[in-house]
Amino acid sequence: MHVYEMLSGSIASERLRCDEGLDRHSTYRVGGPADVMCLPRTRSELLDVVTAASVRGIPWLVVGNGSNILFSDDGFRGLVIKIRGAVPVEGTLWQLAQEGDFIRAGAGVSLPRLARSAAAAGLSGLEFCTGIPGVVGGSIRGNAGAHGSDLGAVVESVEMIRPSGDIVTIRASEAGFSYRESEIEPDSIVTGAVFRLTPDEPENVQERIRVFTEYRKRTQPSSDQSAGCMFKNPVGDSAGRLIDAAGCKGLQVGGSRVSEIHGNFVINLGGATASDALRLIDLVRERVFERTGVALELEVRVMKSGVV
Repeated sequence: MHVYEMLSGSIASERLRCDEGLDRHSTYRVGGPADVMCLPRTRSELLDVVTAASVRGIPWLVVGNGSNILFSDDGFRGLVIKIRGAVPVEGTLWQLAQEGDFIRAGAGVSLPRLARSAAAAGLSGLEFCTGIPGVVGGSIRGNAGAHGSDLGAVVESVEMIRPSGDIVTIRASEAGFSYRESEIEPDSIVTGAVFRLTPDEPENVQERIRVFTEYRKRTQPSSDQSAGCMFKNPVGDSAGRLIDAAGCKGLQVGGSRVSEIHGNFVINLGGATASDALRLIDLVRERVFERTGVALELEVRVMKSGVV
């Protein structure tokens, strides 16, 4: 029985897409088809579909905006759950609300929208999010950051669905935030978070957002042709600097190329495959190690043969 038929009684059919190309849901624009994609709007719909998949033994994967991930050319044999909303709506997985010096956001809220909402409310602390192409859920799990700041520094609490099906809220101190990582269990699904911010004049916050935005435009390729920073920065150094020093800028395999603007970005020139990107990643790591002795660690999640 096809995965679609196995799940169709668990969630409204308009929330399910059969044989959905993952290249349409990736900022790097690569990836074969998922057996089924589900687009739940609410926490209860999300819980229903995850429960149904787990009971039936269907592998599942949660994504947001499709940044920071490289899907396999073979696609995903199972269920891909996409949590992403364009406009905040109360009661959904992309709700957004201010509560004094706090902002409560659903997992599907984009980080740029979160930053703009905080600025409009005269709250500072999220300006660094303005150019990060992720959503709250995945970005908390990976402790996304930029310009010397990260989400772990401003998160008050995180709401999630645990593998048991329990819906729990944990304090930031329990999430185990570190550089581009957290200790949130792999099979738990972040459904929302509360951010603790600092009051400031809206125009001051907006100005910092403008400065960060201009800096990103000058120093990085556009977010619609890359998966984000490919490698984590080694302690006390920059992956981009090491890649540049190893002479890797402009290096190309198939339709994938190391950006000549910023060495830590692998861009899709058009028609690239995940295999192109993976071969290029391996080549960059080899050259950097030969030149510097540093083994670069991936920041982007790579999905091979349906496994992340």
